[in-house]
Amino acid sequence: MAANGVTEPYILAVDVGTTSLKCQVYNQKAEIVGKCSEKVQKIFPQRGYVEIEPDILWEQFTAIVKSCIEDSKLSPDQITAMGISTNRATFITWNKETGKPYHNFISWNDTRAANYCEGINGSVSLKFLRVGAKMIHTVNRGRRWEAASSFAFSTQHVILRLAWILENVPGLREDVNDGKVLFGCLDTWLVWKLTKGTIHATDLSNISATGLYDLFIGNWNNIHMSYLRIPNHILPEIRDTSDDYGCCEKDIFGAAIPIRGLIADQTAAIFGQCCFDEGDIKVSMGTGTFLSVNTHKPCVPGQGCWPLVAWRIGDDQMCTLECNDSDTCGVIDWGINMGFYKDVIETESIAKSVEDSGGVCFVPSFSGLQAPYENNTACCSFMGLTPATTPAHMVRAIMESVAFRVRQLHDVLEERSKVKLKSVLKFDGGVSNNNFILNLISRLLQKDIDRPSNLDMSLLGAAFMAGLSAGVWKTKEELKALRKTQKLITPENQHEEDQEMLEDWGRAVQRSLSWYAIAD
Repeated sequence: MAANGVTEPYILAVDVGTTSLKCQVYNQKAEIVGKCSEKVQKIFPQRGYVEIEPDILWEQFTAIVKSCIEDSKLSPDQITAMGISTNRATFITWNKETGKPYHNFISWNDTRAANYCEGINGSVSLKFLRVGAKMIHTVNRGRRWEAASSFAFSTQHVILRLAWILENVPGLREDVNDGKVLFGCLDTWLVWKLTKGTIHATDLSNISATGLYDLFIGNWNNIHMSYLRIPNHILPEIRDTSDDYGCCEKDIFGAAIPIRGLIADQTAAIFGQCCFDEGDIKVSMGTGTFLSVNTHKPCVPGQGCWPLVAWRIGDDQMCTLECNDSDTCGVIDWGINMGFYKDVIETESIAKSVEDSGGVCFVPSFSGLQAPYENNTACCSFMGLTPATTPAHMVRAIMESVAFRVRQLHDVLEERSKVKLKSVLKFDGGVSNNNFILNLISRLLQKDIDRPSNLDMSLLGAAFMAGLSAGVWKTKEELKALRKTQKLITPENQHEEDQEMLEDWGRAVQRSLSWYAIAD
């Protein structure tokens, strides 16, 4: 109860990430009053397969929400609204009559459809589509047809993996034809479960990252959906990012908590970072590294950069251009398994214990290399090892590789976006705690780095969305005052060896490309 006798509002936010589930409760000052987290339990049936069992995820989701409310010392009926952030391209299909899934969640970094993807991209029929788009573009000069004239599918596109699933899961295509199937990414499925099947919906930030939605016309991507034989009737309703998604059934948490915001994790981080202006750039370093720039309007995709809708709130629709690297936290955690260090906290001091990497280069590509290569068959590798190489040199090489990938992604994003990027990069995610990596990035880019006091920006962004819908906050300007800076890193002068380091690392990357294709 607030001092004036009015009940104080509280917003609960949940972030379903690739490696962890997190939940936080915020007060009106955006201060955390309760929190809980848990590791996402993934399974890897074979190389390239990354899955999540839906029943286990549901148990984890409900458990952390209950634990978080308990940690906040609040009762469930004191929660004003819930906002949900999810990794975007992890999807599932289920029977709308029984609720039974046809398969596990297929994670965004699952590459089982790599060969299928290459076959589609190299097909004569897709080439005809590109040629047709190019001809139309020469007449009307529209961005939509410019994008279509060079479009290539990626395994990170849900539309591509969904097409593969429809053809490879026994009985699924038949049930689709009979109208029994529903499709959804994590956000859609969670809302369907929380409302016990009454709401089948998504928001633009989530669906625009699937390849199922055409940003340039603001509607379903019927051309590619028809090409891949994906029907509209399995798709969810599209609502605003800050909107009414029904209420959680009372028996789940003990109160009918309103769901007032759905947002994709990376765009949630953009919103939490208050990147509201064109040219604002956000770097999230967690499971993967994701760079996003506010472009206001959709850009033409290319070199692993993809235009997305960041959010839509009424008439306010904002677009971003994004590129990513899939392996960041994964390669750092791998160092623990290899015995290089016992805890990730040690990586900074170990990296600084040697003057340089001793000529060792590390290519962080357990899941292939994304922008600007789009090479699913690249291998993870150390190069330049000598008898003088120590574990410290190898640790430093790992840390440097993370910074080199950020520099690389920044450069391609700047080239493709055609907007003037701001001189300050806003960082978030657990890896952003590593000062060695951030200082190197700042030096390589010659830009300031702003690290917030709350690194869980996806959660804050989801909370902001739900709070705006519920009336806890009124405007985006009000939100800017709630986002706090923990540290501002200014760049050192570039070192003479920086360019040489980047060139050596670039040669190592080239040698790692298409490794598995050659081996197979």
